[in-house]
Amino acid sequence: MLLFILNTVSFIFVAVVINKYQKSTIKLEDAYQMQYKSLILAQELRQSSDDLTRMARTYVITGNSMFEEQFKTVFDIRNGDLPRPQRYNGIFWDFYTLGDKKPILDGEKIALKELMQRANFPESELNLLYASKKESDDLTNLEHKAMNAVKGIFQDENGNYTIHGEPNFKLARDIMHSDEYHEAKIRIMKPIDDFYKAFESRTKQKVDEARIIVKELEFYVNVIVLFSIILFLMSFFIILFRIVYPIDYLRKVMMKLSSNDMSVELEKNKYQDEVGDMIASVQIFKDNTEKLIESEHQIKLAMEEATSANKAKSTFLARMSHELRTPLNAILGFANLLRKSSNINEQEKKNLEVIKRSGNHLLNIINEILELSKIEAGKIELVPKTFEFHEFIKDIESMFAFRCESKGLNFKLNVDSNVPNIIKADEQRLRQILINLLGNSLKFTINGEITLNIYAQNKKLFFEVKDTGIGIDIQNQKKIFKPFEQIKKDDYNSQGTGLGLSITKELISLMGGTIYLKSFIGKGSEFYFSINYEKSVKNKLEEKIFTKDIAGIADVNDDKTILVVDDIKENRDLVVQILNQYGFKTYEASSGEEAIDIFKAHSIDLIFMDILMSGLDGLETTQIIRKDLNKKDIPIIALSANVFEEDKQKAYNSGANDFLSKPFDEKELINILQKYLNIEVVFEKQEKVDFKLSFENVPKDFFEKLIYYCLQMDNESIKDLISTNKLDKKSKKFLEDFLEDFDYQSILKICEKYK
Repeated sequence: MLLFILNTVSFIFVAVVINKYQKSTIKLEDAYQMQYKSLILAQELRQSSDDLTRMARTYVITGNSMFEEQFKTVFDIRNGDLPRPQRYNGIFWDFYTLGDKKPILDGEKIALKELMQRANFPESELNLLYASKKESDDLTNLEHKAMNAVKGIFQDENGNYTIHGEPNFKLARDIMHSDEYHEAKIRIMKPIDDFYKAFESRTKQKVDEARIIVKELEFYVNVIVLFSIILFLMSFFIILFRIVYPIDYLRKVMMKLSSNDMSVELEKNKYQDEVGDMIASVQIFKDNTEKLIESEHQIKLAMEEATSANKAKSTFLARMSHELRTPLNAILGFANLLRKSSNINEQEKKNLEVIKRSGNHLLNIINEILELSKIEAGKIELVPKTFEFHEFIKDIESMFAFRCESKGLNFKLNVDSNVPNIIKADEQRLRQILINLLGNSLKFTINGEITLNIYAQNKKLFFEVKDTGIGIDIQNQKKIFKPFEQIKKDDYNSQGTGLGLSITKELISLMGGTIYLKSFIGKGSEFYFSINYEKSVKNKLEEKIFTKDIAGIADVNDDKTILVVDDIKENRDLVVQILNQYGFKTYEASSGEEAIDIFKAHSIDLIFMDILMSGLDGLETTQIIRKDLNKKDIPIIALSANVFEEDKQKAYNSGANDFLSKPFDEKELINILQKYLNIEVVFEKQEKVDFKLSFENVPKDFFEKLIYYCLQMDNESIKDLISTNKLDKKSKKFLEDFLEDFDYQSILKICEKYK
């Protein structure tokens, strides 16, 4: 603070002295300027007198009227009767001694006497100039007398020029060179000489005084500048040692702290000022940083533990998925094969249907758990494809219109005209979302209707799923989108994992949309959601997997040979039996080494390759076929119960053309063959079930008994009733499917409608 005050006072003092110095120099300049102007005026007075003398003498000798005119002009300029030329100096009239050239009078009309008054001369000096001017006027009378004598005009006894006679040049010359004229000239110069002496004395005194003040102030300025330099140097070293060095020290400390080097020691007690406060603040920062580093270490350990736990969970889910999917592949696959057999009776077919439904239910649970795990881990990815949206919606409509009709419900579909037909989006995920929401509506709606509204706006598709079902209370609305949460009702049998809506919400979010719910108990529920989409064109449509039942393959070529590689015999047998029933020639291999030997020994058209095998696994075997055996054109289809995206990518990277996840559907396998072997698939013709024709001839007592048994939940009596009545196979199967699902409500709806 003291340093600041000293510097401030020093600067103020310097400013004051410099200000005085500037004023003194201005005063000195004024003195010089006044001296110059005064000399100019005195010089003009003397010069005008000389000009008048010269012009008069020239005139009396030559008689040239030009000099008489110039004489009068000089006289009038001095008296202020004519304008004063702007450059009126001692040589002005020298340029007008020849010819008829007229002088340029472009200045101000002002008498010499007035200029002397403006110059602020002292009274004594002005009197001298006035005396000189008066004498100059007297001299001018003699000059007029001589000039008139040249013209023959002479003075009378009263001094007036009234007498005219012969020009007398001799008289004129005598007057201009007479002692009287020279004495008059001396009388003019005497006051001017005295003026010069007085003026020089006065101006010299003022200049000397101003010089003394200036020199004195110059001394003060030098002293102050020297003092300021000393003060600046002192300030510099004080700042250097008290501020710069400590701040540089703090910088080095902060650099070490920024690199988490906590070994540095701070000199907290060395400075007892603001710098000391800064060091104390850095010490607090250091202490907090040490705590933060310790916290980060703990967080890092926790994250490592969480990562390890997450990895363990992922490993467990992957193994669980593989271990469950592998036997399910055999269960569902062989169940489908047995269902197509003509050597089994109706009861066996029913048992196989139970096996299939149970297996699909278990597979659905596995898929939902894996799906949620992928979403939580951020590993799920959308696969946008170009597809026909209107055809897609018709599939959804046919699926749920049939099921709604069986329960006596109305299904309404409203698609706005602004919805494009060809779009690009993730068709599989959108199908999953709609089936989940419509399936829930179907499950919890007893009577009324289910409505699906669709419209497009701002590059988004908007969906509304509405029903007249039981509704959801406020408490359940808050948790319905959470994992493993289900609506619990005494009169409803809740099935599933409770993951459907949780997965639906996450999928909608991934597709760039949102979902929200409006529901009232006893009135129904309304789900609203949106997704992003892009308009596309027809030529970008991808080939669809067929959904109709397969009757066979046209013109099977016996030369088409397929190699099935799997270390589990049941999985090999399933694939081989499916292929054999369509007439393909097959080879089996239980390991990668055996597959390579068979591939070398036979001509193979396509390979189904299991991934996870002991010894040489499917990935390594595929790489050997592609690289070592240089067979890049042979289609290799990866078969695996590991269905994570990274597993699929590994298969593609190793050289696989496609990926088929276990358990696979027979239609998926045939689609692969159609894609890579160019086979022609023949489909079965599907017939639509007409409930009205099916039940219109059934007696009413059948429906009354069926209602009674349903209310008693007597499955055995219901089965006996169905088997003993004359119903067609499709109607019987339809009722038996409801019974297997314990869906008594749907059976009761049919009874109420047709009894």
